[in-house]
Amino acid sequence: MFFRKSGGDGGLFRILAVLVVLSAIGGAGLYAYRHGAGRVLQLAASSPETAAKALEDARGLLAGGNPDAAHTALKPALRAREPRVAGPAVLCLADILNAQGKPAEAVAALEKGMDDLAATPEYPVLVARLAFEHERAGRKEEAGALYGQLRENAPPEMQAMALCGLGRMKEAEGDLTGARDLFRDAAERAPWDSPAWNEALGPLGRLNVQLIFTPGETPESKVYTVERGDTLISIGIKLNTTQALLMRANNLSDGQTLSPGQRLKYTPKDFHLVIERSTCRIFLLDSRGVFKMYRTGLGMPGHETTPGKYIIGVKEKDPVWHKQGAGPIPAGDPANELGTRWMPLVPQEPNLPKDLGIHGTIAPDSVGQFSSHGCARMLNEEVEELWDLVVRSTPVAIVEKYTPGMPLEPGAGDAQGVPAESPPAEAPAAA
Repeated sequence: MFFRKSGGDGGLFRILAVLVVLSAIGGAGLYAYRHGAGRVLQLAASSPETAAKALEDARGLLAGGNPDAAHTALKPALRAREPRVAGPAVLCLADILNAQGKPAEAVAALEKGMDDLAATPEYPVLVARLAFEHERAGRKEEAGALYGQLRENAPPEMQAMALCGLGRMKEAEGDLTGARDLFRDAAERAPWDSPAWNEALGPLGRLNVQLIFTPGETPESKVYTVERGDTLISIGIKLNTTQALLMRANNLSDGQTLSPGQRLKYTPKDFHLVIERSTCRIFLLDSRGVFKMYRTGLGMPGHETTPGKYIIGVKEKDPVWHKQGAGPIPAGDPANELGTRWMPLVPQEPNLPKDLGIHGTIAPDSVGQFSSHGCARMLNEEVEELWDLVVRSTPVAIVEKYTPGMPLEPGAGDAQGVPAESPPAEAPAAA
């Protein structure tokens, strides 16, 4: 999200600055988004080199906590005629004015920049930033109007930025389904793995999980009526969902007895998992695309995670780690590198390793790096969430680079899935 619990609003501003540069480089494909008569800058121009150096210096001074010096250093950049410098300079000026405690002047600077750059590719980026300034100041009507303009008329990535803004506003109003749909629309419009796409994926995944776990009905959820003899295990098998998900979505406690006629919420899903080696990411996919994205730690050099097609085997909670050469290490032991969950990966193609799995970790800082002996390690709270979401036999594809739409299912003649009554897979060894 643009709003963060720590670190300020730098995420949005960095994304906007990146988009300004990208829009200037690829301006031939952008929509000429106009506002008013489209005046050009009338200030005495600085050379491109001088302006670019001034912008770089101002950013450095601002990052160092000296907004007054940054304001002075930025002046040559504000006189730039080239939009690819002038646009980022206006954004930097807004940052400086906010740091100086002058939010009204920041808004005025953005409005002037929009007038000066009305017929350039930088214009929608400035509109998005102005909309965000209104949004965080609580001026919902002004923010909504600007986001709406971008949603209808801007290039796809800026449309996605606007949809993210509208999604945040919808979530603040308590409409979680409406917010989720806006973030999903943003992810679908933005180019794959672009800054706006990544910005949408965070809240999209969080809201998807919140909606599937909470008792409230959603457009995707259904109701199952308990029959005589039903248990959570038998219902989960019948509905292809997990016992843990049924418990969380219906506020059930462990071991709670079900009553005939009792109504249970569930959400039908055929999840797939993709582990992307090049970026240390796990994509949880449903029929609409990315349901949620997780960071993971993968195999270090010499122990690279083996690409191929697998399925989830018999899942374990609080697993014992059978470390090679050291014997079993019990759950909860500080030396147990599996953390709180273990999901073995059962090969579905020949010549794949049989000791890989998805698990938690005792080293959170190693997640997102090439840090394991081949397995996919996750933060404990995230692997616990994933463990609750995916059923045994969920397909898993380990690829170097994931491309949307690439085939993920094992081909004809591959190994078969785990039988319903199979014993647990080999004791976990690799970590």
